[in-house]
Amino acid sequence: MTASLTPPAGLAATALIALLVCAAPAVLPPTASASTPPSAALASSAGAPFAGAVPDQSTAESGNPFVDGWYADPDVAIYGGRYWVFPTTSARYAEQTHLDAFSSTDLVRWTKHPNVLTTADVPWAEFAVWAPAPIERDGKYFLYFAANDIQDDSEVGGIGVAVADRPEGPYRDAIGEPLVAAFHNGAQPIDQDVFIDDDGQAYMYYGGWGHANVVKLNRDMTSLGTFADGSTFKEITPSGYVEGAQMFKRGGRYYLMWSEGGWTGPDYSVSYAIADSPTGPFAKLDKVLAQDPAVARGSGHNSVLNIPGTETWYVVYHRRPLSETDGNHRQLAYDRMHFNADGTIRRIAMKVRDDFADGNALGWKTRGGTWSATGGRYRAGSSPGGKALLDTNFADFTQDTDVTITSGGGDAGLAFRVTGATEGADAYRGYYAGISAAGRVVLGRADGTWTQLGSAAVPVALGKTHRLRVTAAGASIRVYVDDLATPRISVTDATHRGGANGVRVFNAAATFDNVAVDHLTTGLALGRPATGTPSCGPSEGPEKAVNGSVGGGNADKFCSSVAGARLQVDLGAVRTIGRFEVDHAQAGGEQAAYNTRAFGISVSDDGVRWTPVVDVVDNTAATTVHPVTGVSGRHVRLDVAVPTQTAEQAARIYELRAYG
Repeated sequence: MTASLTPPAGLAATALIALLVCAAPAVLPPTASASTPPSAALASSAGAPFAGAVPDQSTAESGNPFVDGWYADPDVAIYGGRYWVFPTTSARYAEQTHLDAFSSTDLVRWTKHPNVLTTADVPWAEFAVWAPAPIERDGKYFLYFAANDIQDDSEVGGIGVAVADRPEGPYRDAIGEPLVAAFHNGAQPIDQDVFIDDDGQAYMYYGGWGHANVVKLNRDMTSLGTFADGSTFKEITPSGYVEGAQMFKRGGRYYLMWSEGGWTGPDYSVSYAIADSPTGPFAKLDKVLAQDPAVARGSGHNSVLNIPGTETWYVVYHRRPLSETDGNHRQLAYDRMHFNADGTIRRIAMKVRDDFADGNALGWKTRGGTWSATGGRYRAGSSPGGKALLDTNFADFTQDTDVTITSGGGDAGLAFRVTGATEGADAYRGYYAGISAAGRVVLGRADGTWTQLGSAAVPVALGKTHRLRVTAAGASIRVYVDDLATPRISVTDATHRGGANGVRVFNAAATFDNVAVDHLTTGLALGRPATGTPSCGPSEGPEKAVNGSVGGGNADKFCSSVAGARLQVDLGAVRTIGRFEVDHAQAGGEQAAYNTRAFGISVSDDGVRWTPVVDVVDNTAATTVHPVTGVSGRHVRLDVAVPTQTAEQAARIYELRAYG
């Protein structure tokens, strides 16, 4: 929905976006509800075998937003072999007079169906048409909507219902008046969601102004039923509720989700509750979707999509790009939703991905050069510094991208921590790491001029795809090419601390693919208690190896001359570990001859029984990266076997990191 004109004092403005997509229960018959086990046959809303693709993605792998335009409050349905999304048109208040829909067979390529419902089809609706909720029953397609944003019972408007013979409409007003035309229990009649339970009973959940109601729908889906006590409107408002009610069922339990905060503010978010009955009671459990200041703001009014017959779930919602200040500039996105063993929902991460399989570059902004998304790749013509940037603001991150130089003697690669970008080779503030067909990788800093920070020889071939990775953690920047365990360049530079991520060419044509940007998880060992064998000096104790820095010179390391030097860190609790990183002497500015030659890493739950998980016998690198699987422990121990490349016996560990 959209903000009410005059919300009551003390409450956030009414939601502009009733985005919660109703999961499988809203689109499946009682014989194929969302509680059907994953082994069950796939089914459509009409009970026929499900003919669509079964996406199993970590997020919208082809990029968020997944459709073009300003939209909000999406709800979803599965009709036959297609996934459908019905959103609010996110325009100025008086211009919200129509609804569009989008359909897809794979959640990647989307077809727009414009004007599936307009105010011309609803005599009593004039504007503020919000939060469409689709559902099919008995061969008819119903679309519930709110209109006119009524402020009291004297105004005409509320929640209506339209019907069509096809998913794409056209939909027509079903009853000639609102289905819910007044305030009940303090709930403004907006933000409706419709759910059919396993026994065939249909319910509608709705409400703004901080109150939520549930009503029964009769079999005709156009009239209201009553509860056993004779009532029609039952209040179910959980703590923190503002708007955007959404219901789905899983494992025999009922999940109510809703939006909190103000729809134009950064605090817009999604919380949830679980109950054993469709009417509650619903007690808030957690906030599971919120803004990420590196990715997007105002994430909320979500829906839930379950791929029929599977345990694959997505949350579909709207959010506002970081650079947009207009409250109506909202876009549709989806991310993966996971459950814990006890049925609770894990907090949802807004991921940044784009594999360009959808044939577009939505969300990218170009500064110079020629760009096109075709053939599953992002293609850049040769230019003196053309840039394409995502609307992100990452500080510490990992960015991975496939880079293929197709022609030219220049280079192509990743731009990051970028601000103030305009057209021109170095017309931005930030960093760039690129590869050239001449066989080099280069890292530099731009601020109207270019400062090279490092370079290295790499085997790069024209027309061959190379995986380029950049990790940035504070002042530490590392660049990897193909070998994602050993950095080709490792430097310390703190000039630019955050900004946009993207790609760039310099006097070369190139293609880019499989872009992924992730937060760099704070090291599990960072700042944790560390012990070790006697140190070389009082300023070189084991705590220096977990202080997050290698920039303090020789005194910013753990040094021990004891044969079989040992460094041990207490993580505070048993943690799952997916990667270790070790900075050796050269990473701290010492000569490469002092890099640790042979060492091992072990883990332990109790500090007594140890399990070796990493064994390195012939290292020469300044930084070593050690991915591991199935590893957990509270204690991490690094044992030095051969401390240097020479006869020198002092082991030097500048930093030991462990990541989940």
